[in-house]
This record gives sequence, C-alpha cells and structure tokens, in this order.
Amino acid sequence: MRKTGIRAALCLLLALALCLGLAACGQGGQDTAGDTGNTDDTGDTGADTAGDTGSDTSGPDTAAPDTTKEEVPDPVNAGIYVPFVTADESFIRGTDVSSLISVLNSGARFKDWDGVSLGESVEEQGAAFMKLLFDAGCNWIRLRVWNDPYDADGHGYGGGNNDLQSAVTMGKWATDAGIRVLIDFHYSDFWADPSRQLVPKAWEGLDIDAKAKALGDFTTDSLNTLLDAGVDVGMVQVGNETTVGICGEKDWPNMLKLYNAGCDAVHAAGKARGLDIMTCVHMESPQSADFDSIAGHLRDGGVQFDVFATSYYPQWHGSVENMASKLKSVANKYGVKVMVAETRAPYTAEDGDGTNSPTPAEYAVSPQGQALEYATVAQAVHGIGDAGIGLFYWENAWIPVRNISQLTGAEREAALQENRRLWDECGSGWASSYAQDYDPNAANGGYGGPDMNNKAMFDFDGKPLESLNVFKYMTTGTAGYPDRVVDVPTASLTLTVGDPVELPATLEVGRLSGQRETAAVTWEDAGFVDASRPGEWTVKGWIDDGSGDKVWTFTYIKVERPALPSLLANGGFEDGAQGYTVENWPGDGINNKSANAGNVHAGSWCLHFWKNAAFENAVTSTTVSLEPGTYTFYLYGQGGDMGEHDTFIFVRTPQGEQKQSFDLDGYLNWQQPEITFTVAEKCDVTLGVSVSAGAGAWGAFDDWGLTKAE
Repeated sequence: MRKTGIRAALCLLLALALCLGLAACGQGGQDTAGDTGNTDDTGDTGADTAGDTGSDTSGPDTAAPDTTKEEVPDPVNAGIYVPFVTADESFIRGTDVSSLISVLNSGARFKDWDGVSLGESVEEQGAAFMKLLFDAGCNWIRLRVWNDPYDADGHGYGGGNNDLQSAVTMGKWATDAGIRVLIDFHYSDFWADPSRQLVPKAWEGLDIDAKAKALGDFTTDSLNTLLDAGVDVGMVQVGNETTVGICGEKDWPNMLKLYNAGCDAVHAAGKARGLDIMTCVHMESPQSADFDSIAGHLRDGGVQFDVFATSYYPQWHGSVENMASKLKSVANKYGVKVMVAETRAPYTAEDGDGTNSPTPAEYAVSPQGQALEYATVAQAVHGIGDAGIGLFYWENAWIPVRNISQLTGAEREAALQENRRLWDECGSGWASSYAQDYDPNAANGGYGGPDMNNKAMFDFDGKPLESLNVFKYMTTGTAGYPDRVVDVPTASLTLTVGDPVELPATLEVGRLSGQRETAAVTWEDAGFVDASRPGEWTVKGWIDDGSGDKVWTFTYIKVERPALPSLLANGGFEDGAQGYTVENWPGDGINNKSANAGNVHAGSWCLHFWKNAAFENAVTSTTVSLEPGTYTFYLYGQGGDMGEHDTFIFVRTPQGEQKQSFDLDGYLNWQQPEITFTVAEKCDVTLGVSVSAGAGAWGAFDDWGLTKAE
C-alpha cells in the first residue's frame, strides 16, 4: 500500500494536535514501501497501467498545503478523520454522478442519514439527492455527455445512457440545490478513454475539417440547450482522457483542430450570454504521460484551454506527489488552472450486485480510507497554489440497482438475473448488450453491472456513508473520531504449481494515531484457489479495527508453471503473426494494447477476437520440430458472451490430435488451458486454438508457451 498520502495526513493531524490540544491524535505515521501494482478494475478508465508503480514514495510530504496562508478553523466532531484542506468556497469539492438518473430509473432509491427514503419518484429522488450532496459540502458535480448512446432501435448502450437530456435533467436538479456543473463531452456515442476514442456514428466518414465543424456545432447546440434550461454550467471538458487521441484522431494536427473547435465553441457560447465558462482538457496516466509536452502542443496549436486536468487513481497512477508535481509544472509553464477530474477509492470488498471484481486499493478499504484518499488528493491539488482549483470523485452514486450481497443460492441467482435485465433496459450497468454493435470492446470487453457499487459513498441500499461528508469535513478538519485502522497491507503471493497456499493469520496494521500493531485477519474463500494448476486469484480478508467495522485487505495469488524455457519464439505475438497461421480470424486479429489495453495478458500485443455473428475458426502455429520427449503446450485466454460454444486448444502430431476444452467466462478472468503430450521420435507438431461461438462473442489469447519436461 502507498503510505505517502496517509503519512501527509497524519503529519497534518499531529500539527493540529499540537495546536489544538487534541491528545488523541498521537504520533506521526509510519512510511512503509510497496505499491501493489496494477489490477485493472472495470470501472477503470483504461489508462496505461503497465510497469510504473509511481514516483517517489519517500522524502518530504510535498502534497500538504501551506495552511499558514489560511486560518485553520476549529475541527468538528466526526466519526472519521479528515484533515483540514481549505475553507475557500471556490475550491472545487466535486463528484461525478453521471449514472444517477439510470440508477433511479432502475428503481433504486437513496436514503437520508436516518435511513428514510428521499422520495418515491425519480424527480423527487433526484432533487433531494442533490440537496443531500450540497448539505454534505459538495459544490460541483460532473456529468458526461455522449452524442447518441443508442442503437437503431433505441436501446441504450448503458453506462448511464448519458445523452444530453440526462445532463439537462440532472444538471437542473444540481443547480436548484446550489451546485455548479461541469459538462464532460466525450465526443463519442459511448465511453471515451485511452483504450478507445470512437467517432460518433453520425460523424463517421467525415474528413477532419467537417468533423471539427460537427464537433463545434454539437458543443454549441448542447451548451445552449443546457443554459436555456437554467443549468449552471461553470466548466466544460473538451474530450475525456485524451492522452492518446480524441474522437478517433491520434495525430496532433487533426487533434488540434478538434480541441480548438470545442474550446472556441464553449467560450463563444458563454460570451454570448455574458458568462465565463471555463474550458478543460482532460488527460490521465500521470505516472507516465509527459503533461508538459501535451500542454505545449495544445498551446502551440492555439488551443484556448483554461484548465488542465488529470485522472488520478492511486492504484494505477503513481504517487500523489508525482501527480501534483506534474500538474504544478503545467500550471507554472502555461499559466492555466489545474485539477483532478477523477479519483475514487473502495469502502468495502463485498459485492453488492453480482459483478464480483477485484478491488485494488492504496488505502484501508473502509469509509475512513475512502474519505482519506479523497482528502489526501485534495491536499495535493490545493498545495499546488492558486492554480490548483479542486477535484472530482468519480461516480459516488453508482449503487447496485438491487442489493444481492446477503442472498444465496436460487434467490441470489434470481436477483442477479433481475439486475442484468435492469442494466440492459435502463442503462444502469457499465455497458448493455446493445453496446457491442457500436463498440466491440464495450466496457473493455463484455457488459454487465457497474463494478462501482463498492466505491460509491452510499451503502448497497442507498444510505449515505460517513465518507460522503468529506466534502465539508475538509473545510474544517475533524476531531473526536475513533483511532481507526487506516493502513492494512495488500500482498502479492507468487507460487509454483503444487505449492501450498498459506495466508498469514495476522497482519501488521497502522492506526490514525501512528501506532502499529498486529491484528488477526479473517480470509474469505481462500479455498477456491487451485494451486494444482497455473492461474491467478484474488483472496479478500478483513480485520476488525475495534469499532465493529470490517477493514478489508487482499492477497493477489499467482500460481505459475515451473520455470522452463518456452520453445515458441513469438508466444506473446510481439513480432506480429510470425510463427502463426491467421486466416479469416474474427475481430482485430493480432492487436496492440494501445487500442485494446485490457485484452493483453503481458507485453504489448495479443490475438483479439470478436464477431457480431456466429463463427468458427482456428489459429495455428507453424509446425514446430520436436525431439523425443514429453511436452506441455499452454496459452492464456479471456473473453465472454460466447453463447453456444466450443473452445479448445489442440496439438497435432503424426499420431493424431489431442485437444483440451475450456470456457471463457469474463473480462480479465484469464484461463490457462494446457495439454501435456509425448512424442516417441523426432517429428513436426502443430499447436493451435479453436473457437466456435455465438454472435457477439469476444476475447483474446496471449502468451502461448511450449515447454519440455526435464
């Protein structure tokens, strides 16, 4: 776990203790090393997460703001610790709530602090929800807008079905509650992020000048509609996570035409009404991207952007200090404002809706850890100086449409099927089945639930968590909170096939006071790890921090084959099709991860497949000459929506064919089928994989291997 943000918070806590006599604050925090690395969370935006676990995780806490410029108010009593950041009302304490209307349309209902429903109708709920946010100290919301997130029959693509009208409705609720609005134009009909920047259907085939005009006109018309409805639009994003491109364009001359068209349209629409609406460009991957260079290209191209923003997810994007340093450099060099457009953290490892994905985390997995993550990022942005204008949490209202966390057996399966129906019909899942026609890799492959329910600031039934108050607590700081656990290690365990799976009975944890202690850990479902074969598993566990709440942690277990050299020279497709016969293969074929980041098991290339009709095809290696002996052929595969299918790997020798069937059952759920075979004399063999599947099947194969037994 990264401790730098926690350390900064604890140092500030100690300072408050000295100033205010809060004896309970205790000693400063400990610094321990070790980022957990990359685990792709499907709510992730698809940023390049390979390799870099972040910058400096030691040294001075540069992210903490200089509070000497601002009088520190008296802290308020609270059940969680939140450091003072700033009482400046202009500092953005925001959250993205784009999914809210689809969640409400699915029948989910939010509650107040006493557990009383905020209303019966969608309109009552929406208006009361924004008032609840405002009372919790939130002063901005962020709403994404897709051009046309529907198929030809009017079925929504999901992810909130965020068309312009949904932004008008939610924006009006927010404005009436006193909350300002950031409009996030993706300039796509569905998700735009580093793994996809797809052109809207209506703009396909346009040359760059026509596309730029269409983008400008869409921006103008959309803004006028929002402003005519009375929505208080204070900022507009021109593109979403555009480090690698925007609206289908990846070269700078064309990209600059689109950025200019968008920014100019925003400024003109605001000026026509006497409004000063800020324009924002949004990047990501601060651990690796050259923000100075990107901002320089934009400025040299004449783009009049007011705010340079980044996504920042600590489990992928390096240290908070590095992120703030990069934003500060852009602010100083180009005279623009900077902010964090997206950040988030889980509050539980439990699964509320049946998506059941791993939950990487850099803070204790609890409402306390969730609030501390947000406040620590806020400290980093505020510490930049006047140019650091704030941050947005990402999707704090994306709760399950039906809470199935306590259900089992047939009752759980029935509720899960109802969730799936609502995700498809109301767009309240990450992607609907209908999205596949527009984006074959919808939601990084597949469709289903939000995979965000454990990262909301509401429990599975819609009642607010105390972390929701972080927006107002950071304007005062807090006191009177229990000395909770905020530091629980997340471990990685690599085993060889046949090794025993031994998880620790205790872990060393850290408390807010800085005290470190040994705590008993309860591991859940450790028995499902099958160390008799290669594979990857996530085991979740929890400790009781003394308050009765569970604080969650994880161990990522990887079981590997014994280290034997592979006899396949191009097993990871890094040299393209060399060594393989690929004919009429459905989908993108051998595909670079810059286009489909989530499909690659390792390296930069994989063999991708997708087809909107049923198909049957195979890929084979060119013949491999083998000496007598025993060999094992294996590969890695992941995918889904296979329908009626038959998927198997095979080995063809002069003695005949052996095959091993396997199932592809989810995004990033890598399967590792293998065949062990013997050849009695020197011969040529052919290795391959065959897929027969229904319409809409998708997936990828990677890292083929052939080893000889010692």
